[in-house]
Amino acid sequence: MDERKQQFLEYVILDHIDTAQPVSSLSIQKKYQLPYSSATIRNELAELEDEGYLMQVHTSSGRIPTDKGYRYYVNRLLGRQEILRQYASVTHKFLDNMSTINEIHLKLKNVLLSFAQESGNVAMGKLSSDLIFEEGVANFLTQPGFSSVEFIHNALEDLEEIKSHIDEIGRDVSQGSYKLYIGEESPHSSMHNYSIIVGKFSIDSDDGTIVVVGPKGMQYAKNIALVEYMLNSDTYEEQ
Repeated sequence: MDERKQQFLEYVILDHIDTAQPVSSLSIQKKYQLPYSSATIRNELAELEDEGYLMQVHTSSGRIPTDKGYRYYVNRLLGRQEILRQYASVTHKFLDNMSTINEIHLKLKNVLLSFAQESGNVAMGKLSSDLIFEEGVANFLTQPGFSSVEFIHNALEDLEEIKSHIDEIGRDVSQGSYKLYIGEESPHSSMHNYSIIVGKFSIDSDDGTIVVVGPKGMQYAKNIALVEYMLNSDTYEEQ
């Protein structure tokens, strides 16, 4: 994909993340003050649609990213480490109070709460016991695009299904690493409407799994930086 198409795809994704609405060629031309006509941008977006990176919900509407489009964006994002570093620089505060907490499940609950507050997504976590903690559902359900009562009902059912399979979801993730699933890349149908980040970490030498559930239009740079910081941090390890 040439550089101009990559840039147009990124603009559509960023605008869709902000608004949860279809994105038109005119809107990104104006928002990003592009030196191209609306017709030129529209033709490029049509080609991106033909290639499977974008789709139209209705023929008269703008376009939204597909799973393939999000995956291309994330892969490109991971190659631009300076962006991740910018987000990482503001995450160091998010576990600052962990050193004063001794009880392991309280530590996990605080980790998840801090993560959910920072990301706006659902954070689930489990250590070696059978207890599973979950934070951030209320904020998650108020995100753009989650206004339908039916969607919220289905989302709550999906979250319960994801929680019940947390061990299976984390099975293929190595300790100290994470995997990102976008839409239908996920191994379970209950995860197909979302982007999921699954990480393996330790608290006081007890290995655990964290599952972050967000919309496919999640703030990828921020969430990846948060997960990477969490996996590489020793602020909640036993001193």
